[in-house]
Amino acid sequence: MVTIKEIAAKAKVSPAAVSRALRNDETLSLAPETRAHIWAVASELGYVRPASASKEKLNRSITIVHKRQTFRHQIDSSYYFAVRSGIEDMCAKGKIKLSVVAMEDMVPRSLDSDGIVLVGNYTRQQYDMLLPEFRNLPVAIVGIVAHYRSRFDHVSYSNFDSTSLALEYLFQKGHRKIAYLGVEEAPDTELFGSRREAFISIMRQRGELHPEWILESDHGNDRVERGYSMAKALTSQPSLPTAVFCANDPIALGALNGFLEHGLRVPDDVSIVAHDGSYPTQHSIPPLTTVDVHPYQLGVEAVRMLQQRFDKQVPKIARQLLLYPTLIERSSVKDIRNDP
Repeated sequence: MVTIKEIAAKAKVSPAAVSRALRNDETLSLAPETRAHIWAVASELGYVRPASASKEKLNRSITIVHKRQTFRHQIDSSYYFAVRSGIEDMCAKGKIKLSVVAMEDMVPRSLDSDGIVLVGNYTRQQYDMLLPEFRNLPVAIVGIVAHYRSRFDHVSYSNFDSTSLALEYLFQKGHRKIAYLGVEEAPDTELFGSRREAFISIMRQRGELHPEWILESDHGNDRVERGYSMAKALTSQPSLPTAVFCANDPIALGALNGFLEHGLRVPDDVSIVAHDGSYPTQHSIPPLTTVDVHPYQLGVEAVRMLQQRFDKQVPKIARQLLLYPTLIERSSVKDIRNDP
């Protein structure tokens, strides 16, 4: 069966756009010609639209629980849309009925599913609020922050591993003056591995930490705009780094525009490594080098964990699965080892 990811790769659009276009989601802001192109590519690859629940027996049911802001914007939330696409593909393959609900919109005792995928990072208090709704259902968490790990399955990645991968690559290319652009991390992130703290630790060990080059914005709805603003703030400093590590892909896209407006060329004047591995970075100019934490596969593995619970294939022991990140090398980093 052809997957949404395969269609997205050939159509050169995001998996989220493909998923919603194939479901005729009218809330999707997509030009008619792009919708037509997606369907043409899907047909060419042999895509068959899944039969409706009334025509096809569904084996199980899964509900994605998320915070309302999680799926607010296709670029700003491209990481989460990729996770969701992985979940949707696995549910389609397994003939699993899928529903989606925002935590803020849940009615008490309203979850009618065989399993839950909890997407995103939540405080301990939010977990405590959700526990009565989960009852004894199997739950797979997709996120860095995961309370009650002794009770729930958890699929994620290590922020230390992903940050190390980005910085080691920059070090290999001769960079020592490296800045960090990020957003305030979710509460409790430091308990499970903070990206910012990993950056500080690694740079301090190297003797190359410049606190003035660590910039963070608050949690807003437009991370691209925040990346732009932080890049502009960075260019106003007396001295500039040779490279920037951005905590997520949308920030990197905004930083790219901010540097360009200031007259700095990427990568000739400043190099950028992004983080997440979501689709927009491959279409920027230049295409951005990024650390791929495999968001699509995180969604796939979360459903696989629930399927194993449904089929009683695993013991009643909570499991944690960490996917190791991969560096996607593109055109946004300059090798300065031989520069004067």
